[in-house]
Amino acid sequence: MATEPAKRVRMLTVIASTTLFRPDGRAAILLQTRQAGTIAFEVNQGAIDALRRHLARAEQFLRQPRTKKRRLIVH
Repeated sequence: MATEPAKRVRMLTVIASTTLFRPDGRAAILLQTRQAGTIAFEVNQGAIDALRRHLARAEQFLRQPRTKKRRLIVH
């Protein structure tokens, strides 16, 4: 995804989320979005680690003073 231009990425606004657990040991994240309704995606430990890294970067960006923010860049 890092090579795709940002204009081709569909941006969704998350309005709620929860975690789902299956009896067979699998886990998923359920997201309620404004634009696409409810979506869910299965996660493993690698996906969770990657999500943590990306959420930390997003949080760091959002906590910057507004004057220092730059336009969205997909990495």
